[in-house]
Order: sequence, then C-alpha cells, then structure tokens
Amino acid sequence: MTVSRRAGLTAIAVAALAAGVLTQLGARHTSATFDEIILVSGGVRGITEGRWGMVTDQPPLMMYAYGLAAVTADPVRPREDREWTFDDRWDYARALLFRLGNEPTELLARARFVGTVLVVVLVAVAGAFAWWIAGPFAGAVAASFTALLPDVLAHGGVAYNDLPLALAYLLAVWALDSAVRVPTPWRGALAGLAVTAAFGIKMSALALVPVAGLLIVGGAWPHRRDTEWLRSLAISLAVGALVFYVAFVVLYRGDPTLTLFRFNFWRTVLHASGGHEAPAYLLGETSASGWWYYYPVAFFFKTSAAFQVLVGAAATGLVAAWVNGGRSVEKLLRWRGRSALLGVLVFAAFMMRSDLNAGFRYALPTLPLLAVLAAVGAVRVWRNSGRLVRAGLAGLLALQAFSVLSVYPHFLAYTSVWAGGRDSAYRVLADSNIDWGQGLLALEEFVEDEGVPSVRLSYFGSAVPDAYGIEYVALPSFFRLDYERTPGAEVSPRFTVISATNLQGLYLQGRDPFASYRAREPYRVLGHSLFVFDEEGS
Repeated sequence: MTVSRRAGLTAIAVAALAAGVLTQLGARHTSATFDEIILVSGGVRGITEGRWGMVTDQPPLMMYAYGLAAVTADPVRPREDREWTFDDRWDYARALLFRLGNEPTELLARARFVGTVLVVVLVAVAGAFAWWIAGPFAGAVAASFTALLPDVLAHGGVAYNDLPLALAYLLAVWALDSAVRVPTPWRGALAGLAVTAAFGIKMSALALVPVAGLLIVGGAWPHRRDTEWLRSLAISLAVGALVFYVAFVVLYRGDPTLTLFRFNFWRTVLHASGGHEAPAYLLGETSASGWWYYYPVAFFFKTSAAFQVLVGAAATGLVAAWVNGGRSVEKLLRWRGRSALLGVLVFAAFMMRSDLNAGFRYALPTLPLLAVLAAVGAVRVWRNSGRLVRAGLAGLLALQAFSVLSVYPHFLAYTSVWAGGRDSAYRVLADSNIDWGQGLLALEEFVEDEGVPSVRLSYFGSAVPDAYGIEYVALPSFFRLDYERTPGAEVSPRFTVISATNLQGLYLQGRDPFASYRAREPYRVLGHSLFVFDEEGS
C-alpha cells in the first residue's frame, strides 16, 4: 500500500488536531492536579514580580510558558509584604489559585492550553519523524498511534512538564541524529537548541547524554577513516555545544555559572536515587526503594493491550527485516530509525535504574518514540502480509482507539484490561498513575446530583476542595485540609469519599486508616480515582 504525500499530511494533521481536541475536552473535567499549581504560580509570580526564587526545584522553561499564559487572566496575587521562599511555594500556589477570589478553573485552563498546543505538535512531529524513517504511510500510522496514547492525552491536559519533555526529548533525539548523520554547523546548532529545551523542561533529559554519545560513536564508525567527515562532525558538535551553553545562560536569566542548573542536576540525581518520602506501590506491595521492574510492569497497565500487541508485531517485523537483510551491523548503524531505538532503550534503562517509582508519567518520553518505531515496523509487516494480517493490524488500531476513548474524559486514570477493571486498578497502581488530585470536579457534580450538603473527605491532592464548592468533614489527607469541618458541612455526612492513593494508606505517615474500607463495596467511584462509600447503607 502506498500513501501519497497529500494523504500522509492530511492523516497526520487530522490525528494531531483530534488529539488536541480530546486533550482540551478532557482537561475541562480535570480539577487542579498535584504538581501543576507550583509551575503555574511560580511562573505568574516571576513574570509579574520578577522574583523567581520560590520555585527552584524544576528547570524554568515550562514555568515561563505556563506563567505567561496564566497572567492573561490578570489574577489577584498574594501580597509581597513577606518573603515567599522555596518552603512556602505550596502556600503561595494555594493562595493564588484558591484563596484570593481567582477562578481556578479559568486560570488553569489558560495555562493548560499550552499543553494542548504541545500535544498537537507532538503528534505532528512523531508523524514527521516516522515519515523521515519510512515514508508517509509510516508517518500517518505513527501520528495515529501517538494520538491514541492515553498518557499523551492525560498529561497534555495538565500544566506540568511530563508531556513537554516527551516532545522535547523526541526533537532532541532526532536533531542529534541529524547533526551526526550529516554534520553541518546549522544542524549542530539545532541539536544544541533541542537539547537545551529538553534540559530546560526536566532533568530527566540527562538520558540524552548517553544517547548523544552512542549516536556519535555509531555514526562515526563507518566514517572512521574519512578525516574530512570527522572534521565536519567536530565542528557540528562544537557549534552545538556553544549554542547549548549560550541558550542555557539565557534560559537561566543570564547566569554564566549556571548555579541553579547545577542545583537542579544534583537534586534530580538524589531524587531519582532516593525516591519519594513515601513508599512506592505496585501490585499490592510497597517498597521504600522501589523495583527495577516497576516501569515495565506499569507499561502493561498504562497502555492499551492492542498497542502492546502492535509493538510486539512491529518489533518482530523489524527484527525479521534485519535478519533477512544479512544482519549487517553497518546497515543497522545507518538505519534512520537508530536514534528512536536508542532513545527508547536508554530512557527505559534510566527509569529501571531509578528508585523514583511514583507514576508511569516519568517514562512518558519513551512512548512517542515507541509509537514511531511501532509504526515503522507495522508498515513493514503490512506491506509483506496478506489481507488477514492487514485486517488484524487495522483491528488492533481500532481496539486501541476504543480502549482509550472508553475512559474519556478521565485519561489520567486510564488503565488497560490487565488491571482488572478501572475502578479496581488502585489495587495494582497508585499515585499519579490513577489519582493525582484530579477528581474534585467529579465530586462537585456528585454532590449536586445526590443533593447532599457535604461529605466526609480524605483527599490526595494540592487543591482546596471548598474552592470547588465542596463542603466536607475532614479525614486524614496528604495535605491537611484547611477545615476540620467547613461552615456548611453536616456533623455526620452520609457519604465518605476517599482518594484512591489514601485508600491504600500511602503518604499518610505510616498509618493505614482506611484499611477497612478496602473490603467494602463503594457506592460510586468518581473518575476511577475517588471512592464514595455510603455510611447509611454500610
């Protein structure tokens, strides 16, 4: 099957726009999530006050972007008659979004629109990358695969750095390959800018260091006796390094010593090796140090079974093509898909080495590259197969679409069939895999539909429930709720609402206050993340 240039471009554009629409619609049903309020508020404060010292644990690029978008709402800001330090960042963020009369949904919607745009760009770039590797048909398929990744739709709808890093990582991997494959100064400069963007978003971009090293060695090997080519490579790399440094100095507001960047670097190393303060959770077990297999297992729960089969079929097709082609190492080194493969393997190795097992979102940069490789392999299988296999491949893509769309609009809580049902998935995964504080809008709707004035609430999140109109009696929560009982709450509400992460007793200082509820049948499960129990019917 051949696909024309116009058809390929149309398919990529449709997939990108569809992903953007789904992301935007899903975000409208998502209340403030745990970490995003920090980047948004830090950006707002920095842009309006010129003070950037409050949020120093993240690189600044997305803080700039989200802050610029959020200030268009002209929010009322916390007073500057006190010093807001790093330790005060949560207080500042909660005041800005929930305590000063600003509309949190509107403020976050403006910041989240940046993420929606990046989703559109990511899908388009994934399609373009696969097109460059294997033609327009592969490009169209890669765009479709990427647009149907639940974590792309989920994390594009929150104003944080996981989705932006996935885009920047893909661009950097491709740009580095280009700078090595055909070394020129301008390609080196583009690679330098792409790597700067990745490091400016999240320090997980450290995986680009071994990727770059392996690409340089692998790319130089066939040209090892070509002194002119090696000279061009050296110039390309030197220009890239210079652009990287200059761009970084600009990114960090003119600091030539990159003090804050070095702080971010060592903090990331310590965070990745030490994990979160609370134990990691997987398959009903907890661990203070995590598991090397956490991310491979989470992959099966956080991507559709259809996509997993497609990846397996595509990998089989690519390996068969290499074996049938004589197993040429030099041909493999020259293959245009080499950087995508390296990008997946190196980042996956970083994740498996990390003790930070708090959510599959940390591995998000591997997924678009995996979609690219899956598309390239699937197209090869398609072209070498009969109608039955082709029908199977098309059916798998349709099943992927059905699986992902069936969870709309709660993409953050997506789990595959292997989890045993989405309302039971908290038994195999927790934290940002399922429950990132995103369910307050669903709870607000539930309270209205049931006609109850209040609930007993244990909430895992950084948002302020009463800012969403929820009256409650407080139960143990990660952040202690502002009121023991809000002014409009009953003494003994009928319904008890517990976030999935709290239901498992995580992040509660070693306590497990809701163990008895795990044996009970919930009255409702809101957005697959908030468990509602009827105390009158218990």
